[in-house]
Amino acid sequence: MFDEDEIIEPIDTCGCSDIGYLTARTIPIDLAHGVGHVDNVPVYHCRSTSCQEFTLPSVVSRRLEVIAEQMEESQIRETTYTWENKQKPAYDPLLEPALVHPHQTNDQIPLHAFTLQFVNRKYEDARVVQIVPGQAIFFQSKLEETEYCLLRYEEDSRTEVIWFSFLKFYYEEPDLTYEDFLEWSENGHLKELGRMTLEEVEDILIDEFGEWT
Repeated sequence: MFDEDEIIEPIDTCGCSDIGYLTARTIPIDLAHGVGHVDNVPVYHCRSTSCQEFTLPSVVSRRLEVIAEQMEESQIRETTYTWENKQKPAYDPLLEPALVHPHQTNDQIPLHAFTLQFVNRKYEDARVVQIVPGQAIFFQSKLEETEYCLLRYEEDSRTEVIWFSFLKFYYEEPDLTYEDFLEWSENGHLKELGRMTLEEVEDILIDEFGEWT
């Protein structure tokens, strides 16, 4: 089960010992009935096309053990990474956001799981280039490489509604990272495009960037 209190950092170490950036990939997994594969697993990778190494966040490693048991029970070899068992009959607030019932309230959805479902996502006009789990998602325009948008969680103790700000900025250097952004933002200009609730995020992103694939 995903532990909302356990932090998945946006940057760690790749298996090659270089800096690893949070991304997702299909990984092999040993099963009692053979080698299986799990899609969309959060990993740290250095972004080098020639590097085949990666590192798993500890919470992801533990979740994979549970997924492996489920695959063995079902005798399957292919599945997609999720934070919780889809077949659990009772409602569980830690269920992956894509599976959450539309009438569940905002505070029942872990922000970490919500932001991590955007790993590697591509829209018609933009792609996700950096995620700070539970905090922020960075989008880079496909039309103008120096143009970025930032979806950032805004904590507000006065309400139970989960709010995000949506901002645009221009960054000239290649390969933006969260550390680069923090340094740049001390003097850089961010233009706020608006604010939205968690329920509005998907529709607004599609309106802004087009459909995602």
